[in-house]
Amino acid sequence: MENILTLAPGGRLSAAEAKTYVDEVARKVLERAEEKVTKGKFLCALHEGRLPIEALRLFWLNQHGLVVEINSLIQCAYQLHSRFFLRNLDLMAAFAGKIADELIHPEPPGHILEVWRQGEIFGLTREEMISYPMDPECRALLDWYRGLLWEGTMVEFWAGILLEEYIGHWAQSFRLGLEKAGYRREKAPYFTTHEEADLTEHEGLIAHGELNRLVVRRLLETGYGGDVRPNMGIEYCALTTVDFYSRFQDFAYDKIVGSNGARAK
Repeated sequence: MENILTLAPGGRLSAAEAKTYVDEVARKVLERAEEKVTKGKFLCALHEGRLPIEALRLFWLNQHGLVVEINSLIQCAYQLHSRFFLRNLDLMAAFAGKIADELIHPEPPGHILEVWRQGEIFGLTREEMISYPMDPECRALLDWYRGLLWEGTMVEFWAGILLEEYIGHWAQSFRLGLEKAGYRREKAPYFTTHEEADLTEHEGLIAHGELNRLVVRRLLETGYGGDVRPNMGIEYCALTTVDFYSRFQDFAYDKIVGSNGARAK
């Protein structure tokens, strides 16, 4: 059952209350993602050695579009939420470091280089990745995030971003599945990068997942926690993001293999 937080606009939680609440929401995100994504059709097929290369490539074509646009949206959040971060300079520095990490590691233009490299390992060309029009079932995740940023509130958007911590676990699971399919660790550069970036402190930068928790906690401590739409809520935004990502990932399996597990014609 959803843990509904009832805060009046401007209402605040103590630091301890905020940590307890956010840790519980984050736990539910990880639990739901484990059930719906890690144990979803796509990753299970990858681990069991029955995922067609066509499904892997289709997933990656859509993943390319997601990475390009979601990173751009996060950069927009840096500007849109600047008044909050100017009053929370410790978080501003960490957020700036996160954005810089995405843009300059391993070198400019950043993580997109690993997306291209990974796609080429899967047999795609850079032009194929750049030119592919995202499938609607996958673009829905981007449009959800876009709606949270531009139509929603700060705490709604950052609640949705709590999924990023799970992406570190997802990257590890994906890499292990690829190893079973014959791709050695060095053939999974995108996934090794995200295991590090999303879960651990690296090169002096806080793990992306931990930063997102801290931002939501600070929003709750400083009067932004009650700023949610009547039919949304913090936990709703966090868990619905998992549902969208589950559909994003399993789309490629359903398209190529078929929703009943039979190879699609």
